[in-house]
Amino acid sequence: MTSEPACEDLDLDAIEEACTAPGPAFVAMAREAVPRLVAEVRRLRWLVEYGACPTAGTTGTEFVLPLDDEMLAYFREMTDVLVERIGVSRAEAVARINAMYGTRESAAWGVELMGHELPEYWAYGTYYSPDHGKRLPVGDPQVDADIDFGTHPVRPAPPKDSPFWTLEE
Repeated sequence: MTSEPACEDLDLDAIEEACTAPGPAFVAMAREAVPRLVAEVRRLRWLVEYGACPTAGTTGTEFVLPLDDEMLAYFREMTDVLVERIGVSRAEAVARINAMYGTRESAAWGVELMGHELPEYWAYGTYYSPDHGKRLPVGDPQVDADIDFGTHPVRPAPPKDSPFWTLEE
């Protein structure tokens, strides 16, 4: 599943026009288009049911929330942190970021706030849970020096059948 619209190549205006005067052309178009439109509506409903932000699945990137170019680069840096420093797959890294920051609640406070910290700060929060002292790694080697990453609690990844998995593994 990708976050790109599945029916991007469908001419919705032509479909709407064909509906006003159904004929053989409409029937042929409907046979091709309706199953794809139904699949797309189901996918978008699924995203909404999982609490994704209202524009989820329509952003044209691997992320389920709308990001300008600067924030897209920032979110991709967070993904790189998870892949390179923790060793998860790119698909899992994106799924964790989508599940954490692509929900209605997260989108409501805005992603602009995130740019005030290094990508590591936010990326580690998608992978690690707070420890017994309520601490999360922040990505700063000096601040994190006394953290035993081998025993630090790890958050479960989002379910594989959730819409937050937008890349193939």
